[in-house]
Amino acid sequence: MMVEWMLITVGLTALLIASYADLKHREVPDWLSYGLIFAALGIRGIFSIVNGWEILLSGILGFGICLGLAYLFYYSNQWGGGDSKLLMGMGAIIGITYPVGASSWNLLWYLLAVLFLGAVYGLIWVIGLAIIKRELFFPKFKEMLYHYKSVHTILGTVSLGLFVLFLGLAQQGFPFLWPIIPFPLAAFYLFLFVTSVENGCFIRKIEVGKLTEGDWLAEDVIVEARIAVGKKTLEKADLEKLKKLHSEGKIKKVLIREGVPFVPSFLFGYLVLVFGSGLLGWVGSVIFS
Repeated sequence: MMVEWMLITVGLTALLIASYADLKHREVPDWLSYGLIFAALGIRGIFSIVNGWEILLSGILGFGICLGLAYLFYYSNQWGGGDSKLLMGMGAIIGITYPVGASSWNLLWYLLAVLFLGAVYGLIWVIGLAIIKRELFFPKFKEMLYHYKSVHTILGTVSLGLFVLFLGLAQQGFPFLWPIIPFPLAAFYLFLFVTSVENGCFIRKIEVGKLTEGDWLAEDVIVEARIAVGKKTLEKADLEKLKKLHSEGKIKKVLIREGVPFVPSFLFGYLVLVFGSGLLGWVGSVIFS
């Protein structure tokens, strides 16, 4: 249908611009996110006049579901405001078709693809950042290894115990259990690696004037022995308060935590949804298997 291709064109264009903005400025402009929402619902509204109200209802349902998820991710400090608003727009673009059919699940497949591909993309980004900023990463990694030195012994003992256990099970016809043996150690060292990158490469001090809504404050801002702004995702009111304190000469810089620019994952997931039905099926089978 014409409406589907118009929505795909608008969605891909918005995600390309948003990905560029996120990679370059670590921020998705509000005009783009709100524009995507209004464009999606506007296109659906126009076509619903001729082709039926179900087209508009689909977008409203998708927007509503993603609105709830956006609030959940934002207030749990998982995503910034730009990511959350963009998710609402993609909910309106993809929608939830009514009456329920195979396409009604497209939004679910999209969300799963974003999370799966986002995890892969995020791990690649973190590895690359650790290599580029190795002078910051390695001291933190050594510090983490020393801090958890007792855990190495415990997990080593657990892995040895699993090896002995599965050695016996393998002889009884259960060789597929072998991959479980290195899992505890692998998960532990992956945790140390990611945490070291976050603490060594993602935290930096910036001037108050360069803060933007959605930045993550890495530590409490204390003025005159009191917490002026607590550690959190900054909102408009927080920015105004920090700027006032800066103008009064009480603070100069604050510590923020930068994350992996996640918006490209929205683009990857949508490309899979639109052009890679076979790959999307594989992602679903991996997640649910």
